[in-house]
Amino acid sequence: MASIIRIKRSSGTSKPASLQWGELGYVTGIGSYGGINQYKDRIFLGDDGTNSNAVGGFYYTSMMEHAPGNIPAASHNTRNQDRGVVAIMAPATNSGLSGAESLKVDQWNVDNIRIDGNIISSTDTDGDIKLDPHGSGEIHIPDDTFLSFGDDKDAKFEYDENGVNQLTYTGADLRINVTTDSIDKDTGALIVEGGVGIEKNLNVGGNFSVAGNSTFDQIKIEDNIISSTPGSSDTIYIDPYPDGLSNEGTVIVKGNLQVDGTTTTVNSTTSTLNDPIFHIGDVTSTRTVMAEASSGATSLILDSIVGINTGDGITAAAGIPNSTTVTAYNPGTKAITISNATNAGISTTTQVTITHAYDSNTDRGISFAFNTSSGASNNKVGFFGMEDDSIATSTAGVNNHGTHADDSRRWVYVPDASIANSVVSGTKGFLDIKGLYYQSGDYATGGVAYFDSTGLQRSTNAVATPVATSKQILTAITKETLVLSVAITVSAGDIIRQDTSNAYGVVETGVSGATTVSLIGVEGGGFQAGQNLRKEGANGFIANLSSVPNSVTPIYTNKPHWTSTLDGGTF
Repeated sequence: MASIIRIKRSSGTSKPASLQWGELGYVTGIGSYGGINQYKDRIFLGDDGTNSNAVGGFYYTSMMEHAPGNIPAASHNTRNQDRGVVAIMAPATNSGLSGAESLKVDQWNVDNIRIDGNIISSTDTDGDIKLDPHGSGEIHIPDDTFLSFGDDKDAKFEYDENGVNQLTYTGADLRINVTTDSIDKDTGALIVEGGVGIEKNLNVGGNFSVAGNSTFDQIKIEDNIISSTPGSSDTIYIDPYPDGLSNEGTVIVKGNLQVDGTTTTVNSTTSTLNDPIFHIGDVTSTRTVMAEASSGATSLILDSIVGINTGDGITAAAGIPNSTTVTAYNPGTKAITISNATNAGISTTTQVTITHAYDSNTDRGISFAFNTSSGASNNKVGFFGMEDDSIATSTAGVNNHGTHADDSRRWVYVPDASIANSVVSGTKGFLDIKGLYYQSGDYATGGVAYFDSTGLQRSTNAVATPVATSKQILTAITKETLVLSVAITVSAGDIIRQDTSNAYGVVETGVSGATTVSLIGVEGGGFQAGQNLRKEGANGFIANLSSVPNSVTPIYTNKPHWTSTLDGGTF
């Protein structure tokens, strides 16, 4: 009969205080890690120092009583109080690997992180999962590998190394729900340091601002300039109606509108202006500097030199000294030479103001086109305005009543005009009006309008008051001034006759011992130089003046005049 071999044993909670070298001991009960039961269900072996060392027991072996590679919830140890198990690696089925590389478990839990199959999840409800390389390390996703979102892989990021060599996004629409507003290029919900390419439409719900160059197809926006891109068309359309370059819709410009081109065409059928005075022919214009100029430069390249001449003034916000003028210009290079060197650098797109000081002798006014009948051959151009070279050149003075004598340019109407280089030519037309007013000083009350030798309409002298109908007649008289060889004495109303020419006239104002005398009511073809003069006094006596005119100056000829005598002697 076999013998029962027993070892030292205890049903308490403490391990043996000491064991002899090689002696075994056992504490029964349900064990746990730590706590009051931390020595139960364990076998102890004494060493050569009589110390009790745990060398086994069901506490340990019960943790391995499950299938290798299987750590599901059902494999929890039901023997021990803490229910712990030991992970036993099992060969991976169809892994294609060998040795340690093929060993695995079906589930792995680390704190609140679970690795199960292809899933990494958290075991605490609503727990976050954080990927932290803890330092300068990086979270790395290999080339040409998708980072997908959604159960059906609805959205994906990929660094497409074997294709476009770019980080690409595909799948569902991308929405950024951050509501941070933008006040400049470095603020906002999305900040992009590089350029942005957009294949399709761009819709902006709030303000749209660009700090650098932003290009839309063939339109470039840079700083405060909208322009076409290099190599594209030199025409920009603003179309407020969405059917493609129709004449419908309205473009509204708030603020002042400045057009710096050489030709402005308006194809509308109705134009209205709120300006009480419509100004044309301005003597200032704006030009743009097209090439950078350094400080000390004496020439500038402009976008246009049309209308610029030597002597014109030029100013800018900075860089051009006061009193600078244009001294030369080159139409081919669009370069101008200036009288003063620049005192600072001038960059491209700088705006300069040209004050035109050159008299171009061009006309100013409104031209208009019309048809006199059917057919393009009946297209006409009319003009209404100021003709620059048409000047009222009459001389002012007491002998000419001083009317229309300020050398002013005339206002003209040409119904069938030819216009070349802003100069109008053609036959003047008729004006259909109810009446005309002369400005003060250009007419005499009661005077009669007449035409002088230049075709200018004038006013005669005023009718004397009180009016004596039997003594006031309108006559046409001639006035001449004689410079004499010998001084004479005559009275107003004396009649002066000339021997050979048979000319005669009435002394306008008496003179005493004078060599100059003015005669009115001159008849007989006018006085001639070098022929003797005689005086017919009031009593009919004729006296030889023994004096001849050295020169004769006509003051006016057959000028209408109110007079009280048939000979025009009283005025």
